[in-house]
Amino acid sequence: MQEIQLSEADNGKKIQLKMDDHVVIKLPSSPGTGYTWELQPNNHFSVSHEYKMQADAAIGAAGIDIFELDPQAQVQNGSIKFLYRRAWEDASKAGKQFSINYQIQ
Repeated sequence: MQEIQLSEADNGKKIQLKMDDHVVIKLPSSPGTGYTWELQPNNHFSVSHEYKMQADAAIGAAGIDIFELDPQAQVQNGSIKFLYRRAWEDASKAGKQFSINYQIQ
């Protein structure tokens, strides 16, 4: 088993995974502005999500969205995408996008 850590700097990266690998994606977030990271539908992973505020941050300060992904299916060419957007706005108005391409063996 291998744990793979990804951040905003890995946007667009292609990764090779095994079924027992664990992927952790950390993306900066500021929900006080209404923006949060939203995972687009994907059935190749089981996903858990957690938001952590910076330890010394004031109320409303930015923090980090942490997504943990565990592969559930073997895939030759897959893609997973996150949109940084306000839930009440159309997805086409997303502030940012984060995606990775993958192969799961």
